[in-house]
Amino acid sequence: MTVHAKCHNYAGCLQAYRGEEIELPASAPLVCPECGKPLTEVKPPPSPLLRYIPLLILAVIVAAALIFGGSLISRFTSKKEAQPPAETTSTPAPAASEASPAGTAPAQAPEPATESEPPATVTAPQQIDLSLAKTENQKVKDEVLKRIDLMPNVSSANKDKLYNSVERARSMGKILTIPFGSGKITLGAAEALALREALEKPEIMKLREDPTAVFVVLGYADPKGDEKKNIAISQARADAVLDAMREKAGINNVMHSVAMGGSTIMDAKDLEKNRIVEIWAVLP
Repeated sequence: MTVHAKCHNYAGCLQAYRGEEIELPASAPLVCPECGKPLTEVKPPPSPLLRYIPLLILAVIVAAALIFGGSLISRFTSKKEAQPPAETTSTPAPAASEASPAGTAPAQAPEPATESEPPATVTAPQQIDLSLAKTENQKVKDEVLKRIDLMPNVSSANKDKLYNSVERARSMGKILTIPFGSGKITLGAAEALALREALEKPEIMKLREDPTAVFVVLGYADPKGDEKKNIAISQARADAVLDAMREKAGINNVMHSVAMGGSTIMDAKDLEKNRIVEIWAVLP
């Protein structure tokens, strides 16, 4: 027997980037043969024959209903024919306006509307500028290089790959910003759709079509609270956006997620505005 599994080491495993399933013997350890990271077992694709089981069950139910219903009709008809006709009475039927409402179900009050949090607004710069002559771009590049060493659960080899990718970049710039609510680390369906639409804009599609372009996803948290927790939150946010980029938007470029931790990058006073994820394009 064999088991099917997937690698989630998107930072340094091609099989993880491509979302490929890895087939291993049942007795083998769940470890990626390419990067050595633990694998997550997934269910193998169902047998084509299983698709027809619901149809067979439905056919049996319909046939049983037809047979049972026909039997009941036959018995009812024969019993009715054997009985003498009922006597008619002169008692008039009650008028519709006099009928008792006791048997009618009371009208149900509508359920109160639930307020849902509006989806995050994905924003883009007025003009995408990847020039490292821009002070902001160079500042973020330097900060990313510092943060790479602090990335949790990432091997030294993968850190080196990311470091070299950013260090040797000839151009680098922000293309999108995705805000997050307090404590929120996932994207809803509406937010994932907004992200996909933003990634399909012509200026970003041009970058996606360049096979050498690398997307670095930077996760941020507000500076309140424990720094280790902020790093974990910012990493989870970056991973959520990276997963949506790959699974919902179909991006095939190399991508890395980096936890930037607590920050005041957006606003030093209104700290809530720092709960964001930024997507940066890096060209070697």
